[in-house]
Amino acid sequence: MRPPAVVLIHSQGNSEGPLREAIEHYRPQMVFLISNKDAEDAPLVMRHLENRVELKLGRSVRDVEHSEIIMIDDAWSNDTVLQMFEAIDKAKTIAEGLANGRELRFYAGVAGGTKLMIIGSALAAINDNITTYYVNKERIGRTDNLLLEIGFMNELMSTVSWLRGHYNSKKNLRYLTETIRREKKGDVTTAQEISRTLSPVTDKAVRNAMRVLKDKGLIDYESDTSPQIYKSTLLGRYVIRMFDTDSDEEE
Repeated sequence: MRPPAVVLIHSQGNSEGPLREAIEHYRPQMVFLISNKDAEDAPLVMRHLENRVELKLGRSVRDVEHSEIIMIDDAWSNDTVLQMFEAIDKAKTIAEGLANGRELRFYAGVAGGTKLMIIGSALAAINDNITTYYVNKERIGRTDNLLLEIGFMNELMSTVSWLRGHYNSKKNLRYLTETIRREKKGDVTTAQEISRTLSPVTDKAVRNAMRVLKDKGLIDYESDTSPQIYKSTLLGRYVIRMFDTDSDEEE
C-alpha cells in the first residue's frame, strides 16, 4: 500500500513565512494556495513554490509534487466566506483527481489572507473534516515551533464528521443532553439515573454510550470508580448547541 499523500491548503497573503513553516512541518506532496488579487506578492510566493526554491520555502519544498494557486474574486465582501468554501472544495477535488490510489490527508491554514478569508478557511475546514493549523509571526524570542494545530477546532471537526456519518452516533447524544440537563440542576449523573429518566433504556446501554462519548471527548468520568459519575466537557456542551437531539427517541 502506498503511503498517504499530504495536501496543504494554505490561505496566502503577501508573506512566504507561514507557508514555509507549514511545508517544513507537514512535508506535503500537494500544496494549494488560496489568494486574491490584492495580495500583490502572492504570485511571487507561488513562483517560489513552482520552482521549489529551498532558500525561500525550506528543504521540504523539494518533495512537493503538485502546486497550484486558486484565486478568489473578492477578499473583502459578504461573499468572501462562500468563495473560500468553493476554493477549498476545488482544491480537494483536484487533489482527489491526483491521488492515484493514495489516501489523502488534508491540512488547512488559518493564518494568511484577510480576516474574512481566515473565517472562511476555518468554517470550511470544520465542514469538510480538514485539520487546521495556525502559524505565529516570528519575533525576537519566538523563532521556533511557530506552527500549531488548533486543538478545539480539530476536535470539533472530528466530532461533526463522526456525527454526520453515523445515525447511531446522533442517538448517543441523548445521553449527553441528559447529563447537561442534570448538571444545570446540580444533580449527580450516573447510568442508573439516566436510564431511569430515559426508560426503557438500560443501565448497560447508558454505559456503552458513555464509553463512546468519552472516546470522542464529549463526556468525562473516572473509569475505576463505582458508580461512574458522568460530566460533560466543553466540547460536549458546544456540540449539543449544534445538534438537536430527541431524548424520547426509541432505542
